[in-house]
Amino acid sequence: MARRRRRKIHKTADQVQPPPVQTTMTIERLAHGGHGVGYVDGMAVFVPRTAPGDHIEVRLVDQRRRYAFGDIVRLIEASPWRVPPPCPLFERCGGCHLQHLPYTRQLDLKTTQVRDNLERIGKLPDVPVSPALGSPVPFAYRNKVVYHYDPTSGALGMVERSGQRILDIPNCLITDPRANAVLERIRTFAAAQPALQQTLKHVQVQVGQRTGEILVTVIVAAPLTAPIQRGLWNGMSDLATGLWMHVKTQDSPAVFNGPSTAIAGSTAIHERIGEHRFRVEPQAFMQVNSVQMERLYARTRERAQLQSRDVVLDLYSGGGAIALSLAPYCASVYAVELNRQASLVGMEQARLLGIENCHFRTGTVERILFRYLAEGLRADLAVLDPPRAGCQPEALTALAKLRVPRIVYISCSPPTLARDLRLLHELGYHTLSVEPLDMFPQTYHIECIATLVLHEPEGNT
Repeated sequence: MARRRRRKIHKTADQVQPPPVQTTMTIERLAHGGHGVGYVDGMAVFVPRTAPGDHIEVRLVDQRRRYAFGDIVRLIEASPWRVPPPCPLFERCGGCHLQHLPYTRQLDLKTTQVRDNLERIGKLPDVPVSPALGSPVPFAYRNKVVYHYDPTSGALGMVERSGQRILDIPNCLITDPRANAVLERIRTFAAAQPALQQTLKHVQVQVGQRTGEILVTVIVAAPLTAPIQRGLWNGMSDLATGLWMHVKTQDSPAVFNGPSTAIAGSTAIHERIGEHRFRVEPQAFMQVNSVQMERLYARTRERAQLQSRDVVLDLYSGGGAIALSLAPYCASVYAVELNRQASLVGMEQARLLGIENCHFRTGTVERILFRYLAEGLRADLAVLDPPRAGCQPEALTALAKLRVPRIVYISCSPPTLARDLRLLHELGYHTLSVEPLDMFPQTYHIECIATLVLHEPEGNT
């Protein structure tokens, strides 16, 4: 068989000419991730630390087929929304993304991003989205921080935005000042201890903002000697409630991947959320903004519209904070969590609070839901609070097979929320509303609460 000759394609000059390496453009909007978006010859260019309305000179540093990333070279004309960022490290630090915008404008842009994701990814343009609920405290709100340590420079802080090195941060403006004070003590102590410098990897500080308790965990490559342990504790015991040491056994991005040992003081701290006092250990998950966390759980209870006879599923339950906050208002709660240690924390917390109608199961959500389906469990409400990656499709399919009539879906990622709401829509659910709640001021992150109901076929209503 004769081989077909390929037809030679003659490209025009416009088709073969790459975009200029350096050019000017106007930022039109903010994308999820905090980057400003402008266009060069029809190609989207993402530029960090810019604001809608900025007219900039930009250098294209990473060009893809349909879009590019750029760095701002010169601000030709500033957006009317732009303000001086209060942190002197804002341009270099990777922790904050939006300090150059007024907080009210940050909330407007986050609301717009949620709507955009629902329309573009979820194909759900008609879902009502309320204005983002702002934090009463837009700075000094973080109750937990993990800092990295550089033994060469002695820097204790965050990774630079470029990802090249660790940036020393003596006073993070979005972190609770009590955590900053503890970190400064550790920085000073490490500067005089070569043995600690050789093994220190990270420092985690957790603050009970309602109780004033502080838990410190030093993450090291090898166990600390007894004198260094005593020196660390003596240098912070007037500030901290307890001190842990965690030996990191693998060189991986995960901070915790080895054994932990309590060194001194209390083994846990407590935080008050609504009527309850919760125990917090080094590896326990807790929302980083205590004020907004309380409002999030209150909003969840409102959306749940619980009756005393209701059976509730709390999926991706973590340490059970949501399950335990709902338990007094319903007949029973079934909390499902993959991490066994988190489930054990929830069980112990239920015991301490005297809550007997909260039942914890360990395993993947999809496996446990199919087991509930086989057992004939009937639930009136499901609360979903998955990690940033969202829900497994099998979990949502199992939920639909259980025909749970109401869902409250809590998400920290608008793109994955939109994706999952689309699948739930295809499985027979209708999204009544989405309410953004700003858990993370000065960053691009936004929490959302979505409320859904099951549409029964007309013959079954």
